[in-house]
Amino acid sequence: MDPIADAAALVADRYPEARWALLAGSVLDPGARTAGSDLDIVVCVPDDAVGHRDSVRWRGWPVELFVNGEAGHRWFIEQETARRKPTLARMIATGVHVAGDADVTALKAECQALLDAGPGPASDTALEDGRYGVTDLLDDLAYARDGGEADVVRSVLWERVGHLALAAAGRWDGGGKWLLRELRDWDPGYAARWVAARHDDRTMVAVARATLDAAGGPLFEGYLRQAPVVDEVPAVSTVPPVVVRRTARAILLDDAGRLVVIKRTVRGRAPYWVTPGGGVERGDTSVEDGLHRELFEELGATAKIVRQVFLASQPKDTGIAVHHYFLTRLVSMDLGLRCGPEFQEPVRGTYDVEHVDLHDDGALAHIDLVPAALKAFVRTNRDALLGEAGMY
Repeated sequence: MDPIADAAALVADRYPEARWALLAGSVLDPGARTAGSDLDIVVCVPDDAVGHRDSVRWRGWPVELFVNGEAGHRWFIEQETARRKPTLARMIATGVHVAGDADVTALKAECQALLDAGPGPASDTALEDGRYGVTDLLDDLAYARDGGEADVVRSVLWERVGHLALAAAGRWDGGGKWLLRELRDWDPGYAARWVAARHDDRTMVAVARATLDAAGGPLFEGYLRQAPVVDEVPAVSTVPPVVVRRTARAILLDDAGRLVVIKRTVRGRAPYWVTPGGGVERGDTSVEDGLHRELFEELGATAKIVRQVFLASQPKDTGIAVHHYFLTRLVSMDLGLRCGPEFQEPVRGTYDVEHVDLHDDGALAHIDLVPAALKAFVRTNRDALLGEAGMY
């Protein structure tokens, strides 16, 4: 069986329009090839073709097909490398040309350069997640009373230690056999100790603790992750239409036509932005009164309300929460007067005031303003909002 000839024949039969096709994987190495080796074939089809992944048998070979236009392949490379697993980039960089007339040299060189550069340091959040997971599993293993549960914990711990080691070292990650291959490529000695730890608890604990130390140490107390901001409302809801909460928020413009927003930074998620405001309380005489109170608490600000321009709702408890958004003009702001309860609780993260020029659509496009529906509304209607506020 000739893997290159068979791969070329398969592409000619199934993808005669292919711009190029590459055969990759261990099947290319007679020393690494086994009876179960498959043909990993990356096929570049014209841009108007439908990309897909397919598993077939051909002339006795199991075959994995990765089919897409060049733009599609680049998209998958970007997605995979962002997860620190360069599967497609490696196949393209190391693959052997088997079909097509298009020149793939430049893309192969790009992929090889990407592999050589590595993924760079893992984020603090990713390392904290890994450290916390290993720390917690070490406790589970130490106090396991059930043999079956101990086996499961041991298996999960062993794999997570390998992933954490690669993340801490700023190396590419891998799944299955590629986890071991990446470990061996990084540090053969560590990889040997990691393999030996699989069925020996004492070695397992020693390797895990050493890996934790290299990644920043054990982590349990102080590990915190905030829940995500949910801004997707189900299309169909059986929740009764009873208003159980109201919030008042300001689409607040200053004299330069800039939108005043609050950048929220909390541990465990990427920064996001909100408009100032909050829940209407019992002591507020109206929704508008609640907005004035919230603006003073959050910004030390006073403002003139132009009119309500946007309304949103979402299920909450036994009814719905209604969110009122008012177009407002900033009159005064003194951040030294901020007095909301959120500023007394460090666990809530930071509340940084920023300005976004509504005359420049691109300025708003690049921030994560939530909810997404509000961002879309403001971007679509920014000229009307500026006009209503007397900014034109």
